[in-house]
Amino acid sequence: MSTHTAFHPSPTRSPSTVAFASRTGTATYMSSIAANRVNGAVNGQPKAYDCDEDANCVEVNACDEEMCRTTLDVRIHGEWYDLSGWRKAHPAGAHWIDWYDGRDATEVMDAFHSEKARKMWQRLPRSTEATAVQLEKDVMPDTSTQLAFRELREQLEADGWWDRDYVHEAKLLGIFGSLVVGSFATAHTVPVVSAVLAGLAMTNAGWLGHDYVHGVDKFCDKMRLFVALAGGLGATWWSDKHNKHHALTNEMGVDEDIATDPFLYTWAPDPKHDSPLRKIQHLIFYIPYSFLFALWRVDTMQVIVGAVEEKRAGAKQELYALLAHYAILLTFLPFNVWVPATLLSGLMSALIVTPTHQS
Repeated sequence: MSTHTAFHPSPTRSPSTVAFASRTGTATYMSSIAANRVNGAVNGQPKAYDCDEDANCVEVNACDEEMCRTTLDVRIHGEWYDLSGWRKAHPAGAHWIDWYDGRDATEVMDAFHSEKARKMWQRLPRSTEATAVQLEKDVMPDTSTQLAFRELREQLEADGWWDRDYVHEAKLLGIFGSLVVGSFATAHTVPVVSAVLAGLAMTNAGWLGHDYVHGVDKFCDKMRLFVALAGGLGATWWSDKHNKHHALTNEMGVDEDIATDPFLYTWAPDPKHDSPLRKIQHLIFYIPYSFLFALWRVDTMQVIVGAVEEKRAGAKQELYALLAHYAILLTFLPFNVWVPATLLSGLMSALIVTPTHQS
């Protein structure tokens, strides 16, 4: 991500450094605090909330702003919710909720969460009336287009368009399996063919894994490790990075999918951050494109090692799947096959991703 760009969650929140106490220790978080936040109080004692993973919240004495985060309000379907007590229990991590402080998160809630999770948020505590009124003044109201889209989405889901087609899934996995078998079979006899088939298999695994990681049904839960085992890409890395792209699409300083400088620029940068490569990027774009999957593989290993050290849920199982992937890859494919295959898969994916994600 470019270090010279910044993101501010809401016009009403001014940046300041706040230390918050989590269940596992104390950390520092660059937060945005509502200047006009009004906490609930009982007998003069400020109150806050503490929530578990099932969104069951209890009222507790508010801690000092110097030691914990007490301002985190998000709008969902027209209602403002106080998520300061829920952020630590959020299964996907507190950072996701933090990005939506003082913003509307309706589309993200509907798209990224299972049916069970979409029922849970209704149990969360509402923001105080004073806070909701203040934020509503500065946040854009829902447009008629947004409301119509939400109605359409609900209708499509009710009509069964979200139901999984297992026959189609079997076909897709069969194509992937055929590419893998073909690559392994020709690895030592026709390495060029093997590299092309392996590159197609890696690209195929990436797109299947994309859908499985983003999916919210039970089938996707079971297939979550597919992308690690089949493509060498981690679901944890993908969730941390790519979900942010879908949630905060093309927002400078947040969406890492558009932070491709200094190799490729999607807009004219500040002159002090410019590069001579920008003048010829239309001639050499295929070179950084080709390294896309290689870079993602490196990022995946860095993220999963950190996740294991942080004892994140499922991190060890994902690491084992990644190690199994490389054991299989290096056993069946020689160096002169898997290296060009990795570069080819990066090029093919980048040619699709770049025009569709950065336009």
